Amino acid sequence: MAVLTTVGQVADRASELGIAVVAGQDEDDLRDQPVSCYGEDLAGALLSMMEEWGPGVRVHPKVDTLLTGYRELFDRLTASSGGAVTITDVELFEEAGDERIRMLVNDDELVWHLEHRSDRYIDTLMIAEIADRLTPRDSTDPRVFVDIAHNGEGFGLIFADPAALSILLRELGIEHA
Repeated sequence: MAVLTTVGQVADRASELGIAVVAGQDEDDLRDQPVSCYGEDLAGALLSMMEEWGPGVRVHPKVDTLLTGYRELFDRLTASSGGAVTITDVELFEEAGDERIRMLVNDDELVWHLEHRSDRYIDTLMIAEIADRLTPRDSTDPRVFVDIAHNGEGFGLIFADPAALSILLRELGIEHA
């Protein structure tokens, strides 16, 4: 059963847990609105709130071009981490007939295989596979990108301490693997 039912309760709890810094009230304040104002899918609603508040990124598979799509996604992931994780110099290349992606994560090279079924859709499985490698350089920082599945297209990642996010998910009544 959900303990948190309004946007304000989620905002306050996310702040208390160190997941997001939620700005003060404004004319569009939704604090008194039910979480469902972001949609009936609670995981999708949480992801939408986290996108608004900073640490969330929804992964959209359809892109105009692959390289631009990957660069924009990794720029959004860097921004969602507040710069704790930097992802730069993204490039696509072929090696022995296989597609690869190369990037610098906190200035360390990461190369991964890709499987594209189209030149208009990024390899979302690759994103999920490397998420645990996108960690802050500061080894004392417990935050990582946590995969949040939702009923819409694609999935999302929330940059947070997994223990804190687990508490928030439980208090929202969201089951998480």
